[in-house]
Amino acid sequence: ILAQGSGGRDAQGSCGGALHAGTMQMLRAATPHLALRSGRAAPRKVQVLAAASRHRHPGALLPGSPRFCTATVSLPNSLCSSVPVLRPSKGIWEEQLTQSVLMVEPSGFRSNEETAEDNRFMAGQGEESADDLTRTVMAEWTALVEALRDAGVRVTAIEGQGLPDEVFPNNWFSTHANGQLVIYPMKVPSRAQEVRQQVVEEVRATHGLTRPVYDISGWRESGVALEGTGSLVLDRSNRVAYVAISKRADRNLAALWASEMGYELVAFHTADRHGEEIYHTNVLLSVGQSFAVLCSEAIPDEQERRAVLAALKDAHKVVVGVTLEQMGSFACNCIQLKGARGTVFAISEAGWSALEDAQRLVIESCVDKVVAVPVPTIERLGGGSVRCMIAELFPAEAKEPEPPSRHAACALASEHGKLELVMVHEPGLEVDAVMPWTLDTMKVDECFNRVDLKAQHRTFTNLLRSRGAQVVHVKDLLTEISQQGEEAKREMFASVWGEEFVRSHSLRELNVDHLVSGFSRRPLEFDNPPLMNLFFMRDPIFAVPGGWVVIARPFFPIRQMESKLMKAMFKLHPGLKGVPVYDGLADDPEVHIEGGDVLVADSETVLVGISQRTNERGADRLAEFLFRETPVTRVVKVFIPKQRAFMHLDTLFTFVDKGTVLTMPYFWSKPGVYAEVARRANKLNEKMGCDQYQDAEEWIQEPPRIEMLTKGDSRPKRYRHAMSGLQAEGVVEKALFVCGAEGSWPTAEEHIARALTEQWNDAANVFCLSPGTVVAYKWCTRTVSHLQDSGIDVVELDGVELMKGRGGARCMTFPLRRSFSFDS
Repeated sequence: ILAQGSGGRDAQGSCGGALHAGTMQMLRAATPHLALRSGRAAPRKVQVLAAASRHRHPGALLPGSPRFCTATVSLPNSLCSSVPVLRPSKGIWEEQLTQSVLMVEPSGFRSNEETAEDNRFMAGQGEESADDLTRTVMAEWTALVEALRDAGVRVTAIEGQGLPDEVFPNNWFSTHANGQLVIYPMKVPSRAQEVRQQVVEEVRATHGLTRPVYDISGWRESGVALEGTGSLVLDRSNRVAYVAISKRADRNLAALWASEMGYELVAFHTADRHGEEIYHTNVLLSVGQSFAVLCSEAIPDEQERRAVLAALKDAHKVVVGVTLEQMGSFACNCIQLKGARGTVFAISEAGWSALEDAQRLVIESCVDKVVAVPVPTIERLGGGSVRCMIAELFPAEAKEPEPPSRHAACALASEHGKLELVMVHEPGLEVDAVMPWTLDTMKVDECFNRVDLKAQHRTFTNLLRSRGAQVVHVKDLLTEISQQGEEAKREMFASVWGEEFVRSHSLRELNVDHLVSGFSRRPLEFDNPPLMNLFFMRDPIFAVPGGWVVIARPFFPIRQMESKLMKAMFKLHPGLKGVPVYDGLADDPEVHIEGGDVLVADSETVLVGISQRTNERGADRLAEFLFRETPVTRVVKVFIPKQRAFMHLDTLFTFVDKGTVLTMPYFWSKPGVYAEVARRANKLNEKMGCDQYQDAEEWIQEPPRIEMLTKGDSRPKRYRHAMSGLQAEGVVEKALFVCGAEGSWPTAEEHIARALTEQWNDAANVFCLSPGTVVAYKWCTRTVSHLQDSGIDVVELDGVELMKGRGGARCMTFPLRRSFSFDS
């Protein structure tokens, strides 16, 4: 598996030199006459065809246009995609996935001698009768249709005409969000008969495809073929078309198609284990929303193989590499679609079974549901599988790119709006400084396996991408600052480590890794310490309504270094300079405040936990700023026990939907029960000769409460019963609980004991991807089940190594932008 991380990273996490996909998109939009990947002039045949075209696409390549683009780009790589996405060419943007598909009944299915000539995946027909064969393939086809419909995919099923290969409709037509339907030239006569004008008109009418049909099927008369999305595998969002040159995919015609449709073409040659070319691109490559399944072994030319991998990497795709043997089982002939509750990955049972556990795990982390259906007869006699059987139906949804607003990179009005842009840090070498004798210094409880930790974190970020979020990595941003020149690099290090350190060291011996992993000349002898907890991005910095970013002042000095680094990054990175930053809290020595205690309920209400890590002065100072500079009119101080287990408010209270929270059972209504559980635990510890002690009286003397500050009112409103107060003020409408609903256990004490166990492993620290959809640790089984039973869509994260740091999905993210609507 080649699992790519953030844009511009190779498999080892180093920063590559290629332009970020966002930069590529901006350049394409600004210079539609330039192709940014190909260095080869268009063949003369295509130039003639293009010149004769009557319906030139506004973003099409012009004959004779330069094919190389050399440019000095001042736009930063990683932040190009942090402003509202500037879509490539002509202002039409296509989503990668659709919820509507068309499938054709295989009423006349049989082995086709015409297509068997170059389809090495086909086997000869057995001794079964025509009737038996029809019943078998109809059962396989029906099972796939029903499985897709059960997953929420809208399937339009149409009757067949008795043709042998019409079960594969994706070869003769495709639909596009620019309002166009394309009809393709098929290689053999029997397949050319599949084109049905009635189907074309019905699809156009039901999906609003009002532009003229782009019919290139006439090229078949000249012996030229291009068989739809069998030959063209499309990365629609990034406007890249992949084509494996073969008898069914003419390179020149593919180039003309790409020119007309505003796509960048990545063409390559293929060979199977016998050296024969592969008939269709979609049997060796599938491109999903955030991942791709690729048999790179089938691309023998090293330069072409690198070009394909580079294109996928530039598009932020996680590449799941498969072998030639797995490809032979149709492991690549798969497709990602939209379903009723998230995305659906459709593949044959043979293809899914051919994948190894690790490969399936990566795919499962990028989708919500896997539909694996057996279609062995269709695969054996037709030489195609599930992807070939599905023609995507994209409605016309032409969208003009929105101009970036002044603070477009930061727009946060709730905890539950659909996530659009998020910043993360993938843990690296700093983890190696954690050992049994440094646990307290590093503020962690256990040692880590760095390889597993990185892998699980990368799975997490891929999961975020799979739900449509743009993920920006801290290391990429720091690298781009250092690439601005020596002065920028010097200022960055001086801002974090001080002028004196920079003067005493050569800039050449310093790299951005040192800012996080620490600077040491010998193991564990650090001139500047590692920032072990930076992958918990939530705490040193947080966003608030009004487009502002706030630099926190963490409780521990080691974490204050993280805030200094974030401050320097927002000051020096060209793409972040326009974001307003408030750093007044970081300069006040009497303030302690961390982002884990700050929750944005809505555009006018912010909750601040008064906890082990955040004090009242921090909350009051934040309120002064919010009332002065932002739309916020209410700041609710939530007082919770100052304990390690509840270090932040978000360790026991997070939003899962508008007005709905996940929290600890009886925490707000019966804190005395927690005191009783603490007493019983103390007795057990004492009986077993252990000096571990839990302060039970704290729950009686200082029970959870809230105090609400209102803009323009000097008198705070106080509630002794915190949850009742939050409900009275309209902040919370419904509460769900760790390990199940209150009253679902025999006793409250038993419920609390079990809830404390799951909460210790961050059961309550869930992260909203969109209203009613959260990421939660898979290990917290009772909590996950309760959320699902309550109608919350839970994306489960297998993060045993991540949990060792005592932080969950919310802790690991710094969301910069969420979509806003009156519903969310």
